[in-house]
Amino acid sequence: MADRPTPLLNPVLSLRVEPAPKAGSRGGKGRQSINVARLPEQIRVLGAASRALLGSRAQLSTFSGKTHLVARMFIDSLAPTKAPNDLFHPTQACQLVAPVKHGYLIEADVDELERLNYVIEHPSNIKVQADISNVKELGLYSADEKLRGRDLQQMWDAALDDEEGGKLFIVWLAPFRDQAAQTALLDQVNVLADTGTIQPTFSLPPQLFATREEAARAQPLAVSRQSSIARAMRSYRAHGAARTMIRVPSLDGLNQLVASGASYRIDPVRPIRAAQPGVGQHPDVPVDLTGAPVVGVIDGGLHAPSYATAEAWRVTPSLIPDVHADRVHGNGVTSLVVHAHAWNNNRPLPPLNCRVGTVQAVPHRNSRHPFNTTALIDHLMQVFRDHPETRVWNISANEEAPFNPNDISYLGHELTLLARQHGILPVISIGNVSQSNSDGPNAPADCEAAISVGGRIASGTGAPGDGCPRCLPGPGPDGMLKPDLSWFSELRMVGGVIDTGSSYATPLVSSVAAHTFAKLRDPSPDLVKALLINAAERDTHDPRLGWGTPFNGAAPWECHNGSVTLAWRARLTPGSAYYWNGIPIPPEMVKDGKLTGRGRLTAVLSPMVSPHASSNYFATRLQTALQYPKGKDKWDNLLGTMKESSLAETDARKELAKWQPVRRHSREFDALKFQGNHFRLFAQVFARDLYQFGRTRAEEIGPQEVAFVLTLWGADGDETIHDSTVRALGNFVESAVINQEIEIQQ
Repeated sequence: MADRPTPLLNPVLSLRVEPAPKAGSRGGKGRQSINVARLPEQIRVLGAASRALLGSRAQLSTFSGKTHLVARMFIDSLAPTKAPNDLFHPTQACQLVAPVKHGYLIEADVDELERLNYVIEHPSNIKVQADISNVKELGLYSADEKLRGRDLQQMWDAALDDEEGGKLFIVWLAPFRDQAAQTALLDQVNVLADTGTIQPTFSLPPQLFATREEAARAQPLAVSRQSSIARAMRSYRAHGAARTMIRVPSLDGLNQLVASGASYRIDPVRPIRAAQPGVGQHPDVPVDLTGAPVVGVIDGGLHAPSYATAEAWRVTPSLIPDVHADRVHGNGVTSLVVHAHAWNNNRPLPPLNCRVGTVQAVPHRNSRHPFNTTALIDHLMQVFRDHPETRVWNISANEEAPFNPNDISYLGHELTLLARQHGILPVISIGNVSQSNSDGPNAPADCEAAISVGGRIASGTGAPGDGCPRCLPGPGPDGMLKPDLSWFSELRMVGGVIDTGSSYATPLVSSVAAHTFAKLRDPSPDLVKALLINAAERDTHDPRLGWGTPFNGAAPWECHNGSVTLAWRARLTPGSAYYWNGIPIPPEMVKDGKLTGRGRLTAVLSPMVSPHASSNYFATRLQTALQYPKGKDKWDNLLGTMKESSLAETDARKELAKWQPVRRHSREFDALKFQGNHFRLFAQVFARDLYQFGRTRAEEIGPQEVAFVLTLWGADGDETIHDSTVRALGNFVESAVINQEIEIQQ
């Protein structure tokens, strides 16, 4: 019998240790929460503000007696523990309903504003005193707030023209908890629609097929087009929050919409575009793609005959007709998904081949085909449902510059919801620099659930180098750490053309992600994302490079020589701390009796997100650290500082990206004194702004899913670290990779 070939690199290991939960401590407001120096002045300031509201209540926009106020916090009072939910409380006929920038949106009963004013001016309750001392100002949620500081003309000019006249906007309905107020708001929306002030757009539920032959045999569906306004009203009645695309015939109509009070936020619809890659001849596909993983390519379609054998499936009919599709861009991106390494053999790219599923949904730049964001989302919803076997989806197209860069885009938010619902991983280009935007990502690169990809130029040796100046940098809205990864943005593709843009870096990441899914025994989108980020080289996030490039001689499912990687998933309930005990300290990390080496911990939380897609977008966060023993019942942090909970909120957000769902801690360490044989990993999930979801306690939201990846290197690069870790863990570890069992070298 021939000897079985030994894998060149060891597989990533799957940790099978159950964590030990421990109830977390509960905080609360006490006398120490009161800013004594500020309290008298804030009683005066907020008292005057509430009296002014009381005096103007006849002019307030109301729904069944309810209106919206906004409370701005002092910059040192942004922590969730200082939310003013005792001042703005149902006993004062008001309540918090949504986070806004540096504050909170408040639903208030206008007939009871006098009660709120009295409590502010006569605060006997300690918790109320604390809230008053931390609230900087109180006022109406005005038109300026809804327009994010822009004027109506700017909003109108920025919106996409509709083929039937007027402009297209995304309207986010104002959130109310009171059911009578919700009903009154929907009545107001009906009035606006009946008078033609706003008009619905329509989306026909798509009848999708994998091939053109199936489409030819099918019978047409007897369905009616769906009104965007009717759908939003149904969603609002069910959930108390909704957003949709509408047509506004005139600037005066936009003014009436804002003045009606029915909206929380209004966004101009922006077209989705792709960079142009030029033209050229189509070469044959020089690879056997049997069994290769499939990447769904949402682009301008595939029209290169030589790549027909690379197509696993095709959605028919297309959302965008052939004559309007960005066919050249679609061909170029597809060729890079299939075999970028073959087109760019002077770049250190992994020799990975993929098949594609074709979703023709991106119009070319000069097309006048109407763009309907809602129709695109509906189309993708059906495609994702019809192709559950396709887990990675490449989107190398972006909207034009964001109009409200501090808000999460409608498209990015909806893609996040779809990705979480269908268990898929979108891989999205961050966008290219233009006259209208050079500062931050273009939608939908602000999709939380996605891997957003930036561009890099090649160094003198051909390796990934500095950030590409033609690709947009991060961060994203609400401090999002975007891009996640980056790779070569100047590439050769079908036809032999060479072009530059984040569109072309994105397929490189998509192909690696698809192969990672295919290699793992128990993959999930966040575990694949964590493995790719963990494989990248940077210790700190860079606004152009992200965490770096997910390939440096070893694939994400492989361990570099001299290292060992453990990966696992867990469900953590907020309110409890979790400890993974018994992670062995490899002897290769002990030098002269002291801890020496390198470590990297990457964790990705599947967070709860605000339905309003604005400030405080992430409602849950993860805090995690790898700890080493310093003595009996004494532990110190090796990877991760645990300072997210101790630093001032603004400092923790700025310095530690406290509320971002990707946590990454990486460092070298030398000659650390320790006592013991095992590490332990700590993790805890925290929550904020739970009133948005009708919850008051963190435990009520249920377990939150987290993917962990931990890589350890020894002091001298000793390759035995993988084997020694496997021996020490015994039955509590297995290969994370399909068809690659653990082999311990004797």
